Amino acid sequence: MESNEKVEQRRMVIDSPGERREIVTERSESMPRESGISAGMVAIIAIVAIFAVGAVVYFVSSRNANESANRNANLDLASQTNNAQAPPTTIVQQPAAQAPVIIQQPAAAQQPPVIIQQPAQASRDTASDDANMQEVATKRLTEEPGMASVSISISNAEAVLIGSVNSAATKAKAERVVRAIRGVKSVDNQIVIIGA
Repeated sequence: MESNEKVEQRRMVIDSPGERREIVTERSESMPRESGISAGMVAIIAIVAIFAVGAVVYFVSSRNANESANRNANLDLASQTNNAQAPPTTIVQQPAAQAPVIIQQPAAAQQPPVIIQQPAQASRDTASDDANMQEVATKRLTEEPGMASVSISISNAEAVLIGSVNSAATKAKAERVVRAIRGVKSVDNQIVIIGA
C-alpha cells in the first residue's frame, strides 16, 4: 500500500511592541492511501458475475434437456418392449355346422328330389385310437412315482386301471393322469390300496 503524505503549513505572525515576527510551522502527516474500488474494477466484476450466472443457467438447462431426452427414450423403449412381449390375440372361428341342403326339381318333371349331403367326418379307427391312448397312459403312469405296479387297458375309449398302490392319494392321482389323456371317455379305477 502506498502512503499519502499530507503536509500542513501554519503561519503565525507575532506582533510585539518592538518587533514583528512571522513563524511558519510545517507539519507533515503520513496516512495510508485509501483503497477504493475503481469504476472499471466494478464493471469487470459485474461482467464476470453475469458470465458465471449465464454459464450456470446454460449447464442446468442443458442437463434438464438431457434428462428429459433420456426419460423419453426410456419410456419409448419400455413401450416397445411391452408391445413386443404382448402376443397379438388370435381368434379362430370355426364354421357353423350346416344342415343338409335339399334341392328339389320342379314338379313338372316328376323326378324324385335330389338330396345333397355334406360328407360325414371320417369315422375314427377305434382300435388304433385305443392302442395310442393305452400307450400314452402306460408311459405317463410309469413316469409317476409309486405307480410301477399299475396297469391299464383301454377299449372303446373306456379305461380300466388295475394293480396296487400305497395310498388313496396315489390311486386318485393315477385316475387323474388317465382322465387327462385326450380321447378317454371313462375310467374304471380298480386299483387296490395296500399298506394303508
